[in-house]
Amino acid sequence: MDSTTNSPQPAPQPAPRLTDVARQASVSPATVSRVLNRSGVVNARTRERVMAAIAELGYVHSPSSPSPENEPAAATQTIAIFITDILNPIFPEVLRGIEDEIGTQPIAMQIHNVPENAPTEKLPRSVLARHKADGVIAFASHIEESDLQAIHAQGLPLVVLNRRVQHPSIPCIVVDFEDAAFRSAQHLIGLQHRRLGFLAGLGSSPTALARKHGIERALATVGESLASNRVLHSFPSIEGGFQAMSALLALPQHERPTAVITYNDLLAFGALHAIRAHGLSAPEDISVVGCDGITLAAHSNPPLTTIDQPKYKMGRLAMQLLAKLMQKEADANSGGYTLMESPLLIRGSTSVAHEHSN
Repeated sequence: MDSTTNSPQPAPQPAPRLTDVARQASVSPATVSRVLNRSGVVNARTRERVMAAIAELGYVHSPSSPSPENEPAAATQTIAIFITDILNPIFPEVLRGIEDEIGTQPIAMQIHNVPENAPTEKLPRSVLARHKADGVIAFASHIEESDLQAIHAQGLPLVVLNRRVQHPSIPCIVVDFEDAAFRSAQHLIGLQHRRLGFLAGLGSSPTALARKHGIERALATVGESLASNRVLHSFPSIEGGFQAMSALLALPQHERPTAVITYNDLLAFGALHAIRAHGLSAPEDISVVGCDGITLAAHSNPPLTTIDQPKYKMGRLAMQLLAKLMQKEADANSGGYTLMESPLLIRGSTSVAHEHSN
């Protein structure tokens, strides 16, 4: 009778679990669950890392593992978005970028309008005391830095747009507005303009002061200065631009600016209207440069030369950074600032200064 010795068979390896995938991808099990269920906030890079770990480990759903069929739907999260003026077309473009980045994830947006002269109850700290939020995007250049730092101190994930905050853990997405105004002024100087005006909005925000400094630097390169009577402050709206430009046009002709730079495109629209209303034309009599690059700027009369902010990209990037902070991942400490490009779009509202055009 033959005797056969059976060699011991290796013990079967246990099937990989969700926690193994989380360890392999260096994320939390909750993040893996969100990827599997296509729910919650997960940025693209993390999602790719989780999917790679799933493929490498050969992880499959089982009745006992989280799945769309047996795991409760992820709770909706809420982000509070603070903007300066919902009537300004720059903000819907930013909001569209945020919304597209959110996609189908269960995230609700609270939009809070914080005008330049907002009462106390409209300021972020007061709003957040009344409304629950899981994260904050602040696009309001005049909000006090102490308010922004207070939001961060509460432990709320925060991303700031168009403002540099002096805190190492608060990510900021900014355009260098001093450089943008410098380039705007250089463009006009190259067209032989020397008497420049500045419609500065309310003028007290850090971004308005930065733009004023940029214009002053450019004029200094040709031995000129920005005269105080050619810097006008008004609400940054079309009506504010009309009133401020009308005041500039009331100056004696030898003091009147031959070109103006405005805080935003809405002020530029008002300035163009005022120029026409006073029997003058742009750019033949006065050149105008805006800032923001809103869609309507290409269709004004004449089409507006303006600094173009990458509004949609800023919205998407802001949401990407906020998602990292809300996930509390190891690589989510995204302090510092991201500098966005802001090209000067030269259109029909600027030309050679009229005294040099002949």
